[in-house]
Amino acid sequence: MAEINGYIPKELKRKFKTVCAAADRSMSDVLIELIEGWIEEQEAQNNPPAKKGKGIEDDSDD
Repeated sequence: MAEINGYIPKELKRKFKTVCAAADRSMSDVLIELIEGWIEEQEAQNNPPAKKGKGIEDDSDD
């Protein structure tokens, strides 16, 4: 694991800590999930799936 630093509003931190505790989750575990999800979204936006061309059949389920 590695440590990262950043600044957020105090009230946001307080709410985040409260919600994590209520869910019996560590803030680190939730941050990991949130960051991974955000990265996946960014990659999907920057690398949209290839579109199939007209007239090309998909035989992948044979």
